Amino acid sequence: MTRTDEVRAVSGRDVLVHRALAYGSVDELAGSAVPFLDEGVRLGDAVVVIAGARACDLLRERLGARAAAPIAFIDAEAWFQAPVQTLAAYHEHARRDWWPRGRLRLLAEPVWTGRSPLEIREWKRHEALLNVAFAGTPSVLCCAYDTRRLPPDVVADAFRTHPERITGGVVEASPLYTDPADFYAECNTVPLAPAPETGVAEHAFAGGGLPALRDRVAVEAARRGLPRDRILPLVTAVNEVATNIIRHGAGRGRLRLWADADEVVCDLIDPERALVDHFIGYRPPLPLQPGAGMWAVRRLCHIVEIRSGSAGTIVRLHTRLR
Repeated sequence: MTRTDEVRAVSGRDVLVHRALAYGSVDELAGSAVPFLDEGVRLGDAVVVIAGARACDLLRERLGARAAAPIAFIDAEAWFQAPVQTLAAYHEHARRDWWPRGRLRLLAEPVWTGRSPLEIREWKRHEALLNVAFAGTPSVLCCAYDTRRLPPDVVADAFRTHPERITGGVVEASPLYTDPADFYAECNTVPLAPAPETGVAEHAFAGGGLPALRDRVAVEAARRGLPRDRILPLVTAVNEVATNIIRHGAGRGRLRLWADADEVVCDLIDPERALVDHFIGYRPPLPLQPGAGMWAVRRLCHIVEIRSGSAGTIVRLHTRLR
């Protein structure tokens, strides 16, 4: 173990480091974060902080003049909108702005307050999948967790989704770290919430039926109050999933669509095919490799849930009403 004011050197600039920083006071946060950021500035890394205004102000104050141009500060509320949109933003900024400088050194404090149970589970999954999405990249990621304000399960799972942890200013391997594939599968053991008994639009589709399906989704989503600028992304996502069911699955499927106070929900049901790709749609597709479709679907929706097995597959698309 090492103190965080003696940040250990990364063994090679293409080795991912991913740490959870649990803190119980502003001094504890600053005591770990400031040396972490200082080290990045000294090494010439692309140093980035994604946090709320309170934490950013604290770090600027403690860093003083060192918080100038070499460190980029980004508002967490704007950054952590939806899991896959955030993954895409990480990759786009990293390729364009951060990795060209040699290595990314990122301090991030995800937003947990005000999230639904589904959103909390998907953001936990996001933290686990960072180990997959950033594997083999020149990145040092440190994710901060305020133990005073966060639910205990969020902090506990942080030690399962990060290979390293910082507690009391000490960096160590997390003995609770869980393989991302296992954590992903564990998230999928939670059953989908049942569709409501009333207010559900249903539509069967098969080859040649996609235009009618798209029209039905647009009409039903608008009827349930989905803003006009969100209807086309939802229709596009539905079309992509339905196309995959027709081409690669049972050749036919069923749509269910409904709304609650916060979102429009669409189920696309393949009655036969079981999916085998554990991380489908969570990694930016490489040229000539499959996966572009589901990556796009996840970017078009707030959250996408998939449950698959011997009875077939349900792809559930969540789109916020506001």
